[in-house]
Amino acid sequence: MYISIRVVHTYKFILFPATFLLQMYCPYIYVCGINGVTEAFFFAIMSQVEVERHNLRLLGFSLLFLALSLCLSYIFGTVGFIFANIANMIIRISFSIKYITEFYDTIDMVYRMIPNIPEIMLITVCGSTALLSKFVLEVIADSVLGYICHIIIGCLSITLVLQYTWMAEDTSFKLFIKSILPSRIRDKLE
Repeated sequence: MYISIRVVHTYKFILFPATFLLQMYCPYIYVCGINGVTEAFFFAIMSQVEVERHNLRLLGFSLLFLALSLCLSYIFGTVGFIFANIANMIIRISFSIKYITEFYDTIDMVYRMIPNIPEIMLITVCGSTALLSKFVLEVIADSVLGYICHIIIGCLSITLVLQYTWMAEDTSFKLFIKSILPSRIRDKLE
């Protein structure tokens, strides 16, 4: 994101809070993804009466979001609106998880959704490298070397995530990936 803003716009936009807004938007997208999965399952297992009752709850969530938006925007400025969205999604995820655990009569399903220690470490390492890359770019601003360092660090982070995902996931994910690859690459993986 930083490179695209830097290349397309002048340095004044880097100092403007646009980069911070984009940084805060990334966790929001992650939380939206989790909310989408939990609510999709949640709506799939609910009866029609429960769906209608939940629509009233969604109205309550909307009013809570409105209040959070007003408060957090007043306190944090523009980024407060993103914080309000994140908080709203987390509340909705919590409600969905509560219903899902009641459906399965066990909390084991929830524990499997929580990242394990290696995943948390990987997220920390990738986040740290992104921050390091940003600081490198700020120190070596307006230089091709700074952009190259940023791209290399990003590629290493993505490679690390993909390698961990490949090793940690079950066989159905691996079979899907192999099915979309060309045969010459598929043969090398086997």
